[in-house]
Amino acid sequence: MRRFGVIVMPDAPATQLTARFRRIEELGFDQLYLADHIGDFRDLSGPFLDGWSLLAAAAVQTSRIALGPLVNNPILREPAVLAKQAMTVDQLSRGRLELGLGAGVFESDHQAVGSRPWPVRERVGRFAEYTAIVDGILRADGKPFTFEGDWYRVRDVPTAPGPVRRPPIIVGGQAPTLLRVAAERADIWNSNGQFGAPVDEIVARTREQNARLDELCLAAGRDPSTLRRQFLLWDTTDPLAPGASLEDLVGRLSEAGIEAFVLGWPETPRQAEKFERLAAEVIPALR
Repeated sequence: MRRFGVIVMPDAPATQLTARFRRIEELGFDQLYLADHIGDFRDLSGPFLDGWSLLAAAAVQTSRIALGPLVNNPILREPAVLAKQAMTVDQLSRGRLELGLGAGVFESDHQAVGSRPWPVRERVGRFAEYTAIVDGILRADGKPFTFEGDWYRVRDVPTAPGPVRRPPIIVGGQAPTLLRVAAERADIWNSNGQFGAPVDEIVARTREQNARLDELCLAAGRDPSTLRRQFLLWDTTDPLAPGASLEDLVGRLSEAGIEAFVLGWPETPRQAEKFERLAAEVIPALR
Protein backbone atom coordinates (compact mmCIF):
# COMPACT_ATOMS: atom_id res chain seq x y z
CA MET A 1 0.00 0.00 0.00
CA ARG A 2 1.28 3.48 -0.86
CA ARG A 3 1.72 5.96 1.97
CA PHE A 4 1.14 9.71 1.85
CA GLY A 5 2.55 12.30 4.22
CA VAL A 6 2.83 16.07 4.64
CA ILE A 7 5.81 18.25 5.50
CA VAL A 8 5.15 21.46 7.42
CA MET A 9 7.46 24.45 7.53
CA PRO A 10 7.45 25.89 11.08
CA ASP A 11 6.78 29.38 9.70
CA ALA A 12 3.74 30.40 11.76
CA PRO A 13 2.78 30.93 15.42
CA ALA A 14 2.77 27.74 17.47
CA THR A 15 -1.02 27.69 17.85
CA GLN A 16 -1.46 27.76 14.07
CA LEU A 17 1.10 25.02 13.61
CA THR A 18 -0.49 22.69 16.13
CA ALA A 19 -3.84 23.23 14.39
CA ARG A 20 -2.17 22.18 11.13
CA PHE A 21 -0.84 19.04 12.79
CA ARG A 22 -4.31 18.05 13.94
CA ARG A 23 -5.83 18.77 10.53
CA ILE A 24 -3.25 16.63 8.74
CA GLU A 25 -4.13 13.71 10.99
CA GLU A 26 -7.86 14.33 10.54
CA LEU A 27 -7.42 14.17 6.76
CA GLY A 28 -6.00 10.65 7.04
CA PHE A 29 -2.39 11.22 6.10
CA ASP A 30 0.12 8.63 7.27
CA GLN A 31 3.06 10.87 8.16
CA LEU A 32 3.64 14.37 9.52
CA TYR A 33 7.09 15.80 8.96
CA LEU A 34 8.76 19.06 10.00
CA ALA A 35 11.65 20.87 8.36
CA ASP A 36 14.69 21.42 10.58
CA HIS A 37 16.63 24.66 10.03
CA ILE A 38 17.62 27.66 12.09
CA GLY A 39 15.53 29.91 9.82
CA ASP A 40 13.32 29.86 6.76
CA PHE A 41 15.70 29.26 3.84
CA ARG A 42 13.09 30.84 1.52
CA ASP A 43 13.19 34.10 3.49
CA LEU A 44 15.63 34.27 6.40
CA SER A 45 13.86 37.34 7.80
CA GLY A 46 10.58 35.45 8.17
CA PRO A 47 9.25 33.62 11.25
CA PHE A 48 10.58 30.12 11.87
CA LEU A 49 10.29 28.02 15.03
CA ASP A 50 12.35 25.04 16.17
CA GLY A 51 11.40 21.79 14.44
CA TRP A 52 12.23 19.38 17.26
CA SER A 53 10.33 21.41 19.86
CA LEU A 54 7.32 21.31 17.56
CA LEU A 55 7.70 17.56 17.06
CA ALA A 56 7.29 17.16 20.82
CA ALA A 57 4.13 19.27 20.60
CA ALA A 58 2.89 17.22 17.64
CA ALA A 59 3.44 14.05 19.62
CA VAL A 60 0.92 15.13 22.24
CA GLN A 61 -1.47 16.88 19.84
CA THR A 62 -1.99 13.78 17.68
CA SER A 63 -2.69 10.11 18.38
CA ARG A 64 -2.18 8.06 15.23
CA ILE A 65 0.03 9.68 12.62
CA ALA A 66 3.75 8.94 12.29
CA LEU A 67 5.91 12.02 12.79
CA GLY A 68 9.49 13.14 12.49
CA PRO A 69 12.01 15.53 10.97
CA LEU A 70 12.51 15.54 7.23
CA VAL A 71 15.32 15.70 7.80
CA ASN A 72 17.23 16.32 11.03
CA ASN A 73 19.94 18.95 10.64
CA PRO A 74 23.35 17.79 11.99
CA ILE A 75 24.69 21.34 11.84
CA LEU A 76 22.42 22.29 14.73
CA ARG A 77 22.79 19.23 17.00
CA GLU A 78 25.52 16.88 18.08
CA PRO A 79 24.57 13.24 17.44
CA ALA A 80 24.17 12.21 21.09
CA VAL A 81 21.88 15.20 21.72
CA LEU A 82 19.81 14.32 18.67
CA ALA A 83 19.50 10.70 19.81
CA LYS A 84 18.15 11.88 23.17
CA GLN A 85 15.66 14.19 21.47
CA ALA A 86 14.54 11.34 19.22
CA MET A 87 14.16 9.03 22.20
CA THR A 88 12.06 11.63 24.00
CA VAL A 89 9.72 12.34 21.07
CA ASP A 90 9.31 8.61 20.49
CA GLN A 91 8.32 8.19 24.14
CA LEU A 92 5.87 11.13 23.95
CA SER A 93 4.27 9.75 20.78
CA ARG A 94 4.18 6.16 22.08
CA GLY A 95 6.39 4.84 19.30
CA ARG A 96 5.34 6.95 16.30
CA LEU A 97 8.65 8.64 15.47
CA GLU A 98 10.21 8.25 12.01
CA LEU A 99 13.72 9.65 12.25
CA GLY A 100 14.87 11.47 9.12
CA LEU A 101 18.63 12.09 8.96
CA GLY A 102 20.35 14.43 6.52
CA ALA A 103 23.88 15.65 5.88
CA GLY A 104 23.38 19.39 6.51
CA VAL A 105 23.88 21.59 3.47
CA PHE A 106 22.67 25.12 4.23
CA GLU A 107 25.42 27.67 4.81
CA SER A 108 22.97 29.90 6.69
CA ASP A 109 22.65 27.22 9.39
CA HIS A 110 26.43 27.13 9.81
CA GLN A 111 26.61 30.92 9.99
CA ALA A 112 23.87 31.11 12.60
CA VAL A 113 25.60 28.72 14.99
CA GLY A 114 29.13 29.98 14.32
CA SER A 115 30.56 26.93 12.56
CA ARG A 116 32.43 26.83 9.27
CA PRO A 117 30.66 25.23 6.29
CA TRP A 118 31.79 21.65 5.76
CA PRO A 119 33.44 20.73 2.46
CA VAL A 120 31.62 17.95 0.58
CA ARG A 121 34.04 15.20 1.59
CA GLU A 122 33.82 16.18 5.25
CA ARG A 123 30.03 16.47 5.12
CA VAL A 124 29.50 12.96 3.79
CA GLY A 125 32.09 11.56 6.21
CA ARG A 126 30.36 13.25 9.10
CA PHE A 127 26.99 11.94 7.92
CA ALA A 128 28.09 8.29 7.98
CA GLU A 129 29.48 8.64 11.51
CA TYR A 130 26.55 10.73 12.74
CA THR A 131 24.09 8.08 11.55
CA ALA A 132 26.12 5.29 13.16
CA ILE A 133 26.13 7.10 16.51
CA VAL A 134 22.42 7.93 16.52
CA ASP A 135 21.46 4.42 15.42
CA GLY A 136 23.84 2.91 17.97
CA ILE A 137 22.43 4.92 20.89
CA LEU A 138 18.84 4.06 19.95
CA ARG A 139 19.77 0.37 19.77
CA ALA A 140 21.88 0.30 22.95
CA ASP A 141 19.10 -1.00 25.23
CA GLY A 142 20.16 1.11 28.21
CA LYS A 143 23.88 0.28 27.97
CA PRO A 144 26.45 3.11 27.72
CA PHE A 145 27.43 3.82 24.12
CA THR A 146 30.90 4.77 22.89
CA PHE A 147 32.06 5.61 19.37
CA GLU A 148 35.33 6.97 18.01
CA GLY A 149 35.50 8.17 14.43
CA ASP A 150 37.32 10.71 12.33
CA TRP A 151 34.73 13.44 12.88
CA TYR A 152 32.77 12.45 16.00
CA ARG A 153 33.75 10.90 19.31
CA VAL A 154 31.33 10.04 22.08
CA ARG A 155 32.08 8.18 25.29
CA ASP A 156 29.73 6.39 27.68
CA VAL A 157 26.55 8.07 26.44
CA PRO A 158 23.67 7.15 28.80
CA THR A 159 20.98 5.46 26.70
CA ALA A 160 18.18 4.64 29.18
CA PRO A 161 15.24 4.40 28.96
CA GLY A 162 15.48 4.01 25.19
CA PRO A 163 12.70 4.53 22.67
CA VAL A 164 9.38 2.70 22.78
CA ARG A 165 10.67 1.06 19.62
CA ARG A 166 13.75 1.75 17.54
CA PRO A 167 12.43 4.50 15.25
CA PRO A 168 12.58 3.75 11.53
CA ILE A 169 15.50 5.71 10.09
CA ILE A 170 14.99 7.79 6.98
CA VAL A 171 18.11 8.76 5.05
CA GLY A 172 17.49 11.80 2.90
CA GLY A 173 19.87 12.56 0.05
CA GLN A 174 21.21 11.45 -3.28
CA ALA A 175 25.00 11.57 -3.02
CA PRO A 176 26.75 8.19 -3.50
CA THR A 177 27.84 8.00 0.15
CA LEU A 178 24.32 8.78 1.36
CA LEU A 179 22.91 6.03 -0.84
CA ARG A 180 25.42 3.60 0.66
CA VAL A 181 24.47 4.61 4.22
CA ALA A 182 20.79 4.25 3.30
CA ALA A 183 21.37 0.71 2.05
CA GLU A 184 23.35 -0.22 5.17
CA ARG A 185 21.32 1.44 7.95
CA ALA A 186 18.06 3.04 6.80
CA ASP A 187 14.53 1.74 6.77
CA ILE A 188 13.41 4.43 4.30
CA TRP A 189 15.27 6.36 1.60
CA ASN A 190 13.88 9.82 0.81
CA SER A 191 14.58 11.76 -2.39
CA ASN A 192 13.35 15.15 -3.54
CA GLY A 193 14.64 15.13 -7.10
CA GLN A 194 16.75 17.97 -8.47
CA PHE A 195 15.81 21.61 -8.12
CA GLY A 196 14.52 23.02 -11.39
CA ALA A 197 14.81 19.75 -13.33
CA PRO A 198 11.94 18.64 -15.59
CA VAL A 199 9.79 15.78 -14.34
CA ASP A 200 11.04 13.40 -17.05
CA GLU A 201 14.61 13.88 -15.88
CA ILE A 202 13.69 13.48 -12.21
CA VAL A 203 11.82 10.22 -12.89
CA ALA A 204 14.73 8.81 -14.93
CA ARG A 205 17.28 9.69 -12.28
CA THR A 206 15.09 8.30 -9.51
CA ARG A 207 14.83 5.01 -11.42
CA GLU A 208 18.64 4.88 -11.70
CA GLN A 209 19.10 5.66 -8.01
CA ASN A 210 16.63 2.96 -6.99
CA ALA A 211 18.51 0.41 -9.12
CA ARG A 212 21.74 1.50 -7.43
CA LEU A 213 20.13 1.14 -4.00
CA ASP A 214 19.08 -2.41 -4.90
CA GLU A 215 22.71 -3.21 -5.75
CA LEU A 216 23.99 -1.65 -2.53
CA CYS A 217 21.42 -3.53 -0.43
CA LEU A 218 22.47 -6.84 -1.98
CA ALA A 219 26.14 -6.00 -1.39
CA ALA A 220 25.29 -5.33 2.26
CA GLY A 221 23.52 -8.70 2.53
CA ARG A 222 20.08 -7.15 2.64
CA ASP A 223 16.85 -7.78 0.77
CA PRO A 224 16.27 -4.58 -1.27
CA SER A 225 12.52 -4.78 -0.64
CA THR A 226 13.15 -4.01 3.06
CA LEU A 227 14.26 -0.47 2.14
CA ARG A 228 11.18 1.65 1.45
CA ARG A 229 11.53 4.39 -1.16
CA GLN A 230 9.93 7.79 -0.52
CA PHE A 231 9.72 11.04 -2.50
CA LEU A 232 9.17 14.62 -1.35
CA LEU A 233 6.99 16.30 -3.97
CA TRP A 234 8.14 19.90 -4.38
CA ASP A 235 9.37 22.42 -6.94
CA THR A 236 8.70 20.92 -10.40
CA THR A 237 6.93 17.91 -8.84
CA ASP A 238 4.67 19.97 -6.55
CA PRO A 239 1.14 18.54 -6.95
CA LEU A 240 -0.38 21.76 -5.59
CA ALA A 241 1.00 23.81 -8.50
CA PRO A 242 -1.50 24.96 -11.14
CA GLY A 243 -2.14 22.23 -13.68
CA ALA A 244 -0.17 19.58 -11.77
CA SER A 245 -1.65 16.09 -11.46
CA LEU A 246 -0.94 14.04 -8.35
CA GLU A 247 -2.25 10.94 -10.15
CA ASP A 248 0.31 11.40 -12.95
CA LEU A 249 3.20 12.12 -10.57
CA VAL A 250 2.41 9.12 -8.36
CA GLY A 251 2.02 6.84 -11.38
CA ARG A 252 5.33 7.82 -12.95
CA LEU A 253 7.34 7.79 -9.73
CA SER A 254 5.78 4.48 -8.68
CA GLU A 255 7.08 2.93 -11.90
CA ALA A 256 10.52 4.26 -10.90
CA GLY A 257 10.30 2.42 -7.56
CA ILE A 258 8.78 4.98 -5.17
CA GLU A 259 6.30 3.70 -2.56
CA ALA A 260 5.55 6.75 -0.39
CA PHE A 261 4.88 10.39 -1.23
CA VAL A 262 5.17 13.58 0.83
CA LEU A 263 3.25 16.75 -0.05
CA GLY A 264 3.93 20.23 1.23
CA TRP A 265 1.45 22.08 3.43
CA PRO A 266 -0.46 24.57 1.24
CA GLU A 267 0.72 28.18 1.23
CA THR A 268 -2.22 29.93 -0.46
CA PRO A 269 -6.02 29.63 -0.28
CA ARG A 270 -6.10 28.13 -3.78
CA GLN A 271 -3.49 25.54 -2.79
CA ALA A 272 -5.44 24.80 0.40
CA GLU A 273 -8.57 24.07 -1.60
CA LYS A 274 -6.67 21.67 -3.86
CA PHE A 275 -4.91 20.09 -0.87
CA GLU A 276 -8.21 19.30 0.82
CA ARG A 277 -9.63 17.83 -2.39
CA LEU A 278 -6.57 15.66 -2.95
CA ALA A 279 -6.79 14.35 0.61
CA ALA A 280 -10.52 13.60 0.40
CA GLU A 281 -10.90 12.32 -3.16
CA VAL A 282 -7.62 11.52 -4.90
CA ILE A 283 -5.28 10.02 -2.32
CA PRO A 284 -7.68 7.32 -1.07
CA ALA A 285 -7.94 6.01 -4.65
CA LEU A 286 -4.14 6.09 -5.07
CA ARG A 287 -3.36 4.04 -2.00
